[in-house]
Order: sequence, then structure tokens, then C-alpha cells
Amino acid sequence: MDYCLKDIISVLYQIIDEIMVSKEELTEIDSKLGDGDMGISMEKGAIALKKELDKFVDSDINISELFMNCAMAFNRAAPSTMGTLLSGGMLAIAKQIGNQKVITIDQVVEIPGILANSISLRGKASVGDKTVLDALIPFSDKLKSVYNETMSIDKALTMATQAAYIGMESTKGIIAKTGRAKWLAERNMEYPDAGSVLCYRIVKRIELTHKN
Repeated sequence: MDYCLKDIISVLYQIIDEIMVSKEELTEIDSKLGDGDMGISMEKGAIALKKELDKFVDSDINISELFMNCAMAFNRAAPSTMGTLLSGGMLAIAKQIGNQKVITIDQVVEIPGILANSISLRGKASVGDKTVLDALIPFSDKLKSVYNETMSIDKALTMATQAAYIGMESTKGIIAKTGRAKWLAERNMEYPDAGSVLCYRIVKRIELTHKN
């Protein structure tokens, strides 16, 4: 199975919609653990991302160029910590894909791992630090392992989404090791990390849309 520019844009539209739907939830959680601006920041990034995607619906650019343009648009609109990390991740994806107008399912399966690695390096974080990586890395690892074992993207997405949920839930009750939440120590530690919640919401949306 191959994915063209329109396929990638379709998935990105799904992600944008889920970010918009999750705004209030992210704001509420981040107000307990961070600056309380994640929902608003991600909404601004999503709006900018949609405007950028709208330009390329009938375009002939390659997929790498799409991710590069999306990264710059998102970063301009949402220059927050999460916005910067996600923008950097999109640039890493663009670099890895290279000058291609069509990518294979094997390449698609690698994308979450590229994003996770970029975020880990830039954010100096890993699993257990109460960040988006607590959901993203389990999702990425399970997606690759199950797909390689079964060659079924449906099974891989289902099991990877379950792994993301478990990872998100694991951030409840632990002390954050990065960001403002780190200084709160045990206060409000019962709340999940907002980034991990966003990650789970997005991958669940992708899983459900793919099934339908």
C-alpha cells in the first residue's frame, strides 16, 4: 500500500480536527501541571496548519515539502514548548522522507518513531518523564513490531493505540521531570500529562477513521 500527498493531507486534517476538539481538555489539564496555555497554543498551531494544507490540496509538491511547510507554519503560530517540539518533529520527518511524492506503508509506520526521536532529542526527555513521549513511544514501538509481525496495519493500529492509552494512563501519579510541572513535585501529580493525552486522542482518531 502506498500513500500519496492527498492521503497524507487527509490524515493531517484528522489530526487538526482532533486538536481543535481537545482544546478545552488540554487547557484544563495543563492549568494543573503547566502554564495552562497548551489548548490555546495547539489550537493556534492547528488553525495555521489547516491554512497551510488548504494551499496544497491540489498541489504537485512532494511529501517532504509538505511537512517542511507545515512545520514552519505551525512553529510561527505556536512557538510554545510543545509547538517547537512538534515543528522540529515535522522537519525531521521531512528530512527522512526526502524527495518523494509517494511513500510506502513501511515508511508510514516509521513516521511516529521519527517524531518521537526528534522530540526526545530536542526535549531531553524519555519514557517515564511525564511527557508526550509516554504515549508516543509505546505507540511507535507497538505499531512497528505488530506490523512487522502481522503485515496488518489494522491490527498494528489497534494494538499501538492501546499501548498509547496505557502510556497516557501511566503518567497519572508520577512526578514530572521536565517543564513547569517538575517544580510542582507531588502536587497535582494525579493528573495525566497533557501532551500524552493529546497523543492518545490523535492516534485513537486515526485508528477509528482508518477502520471506517
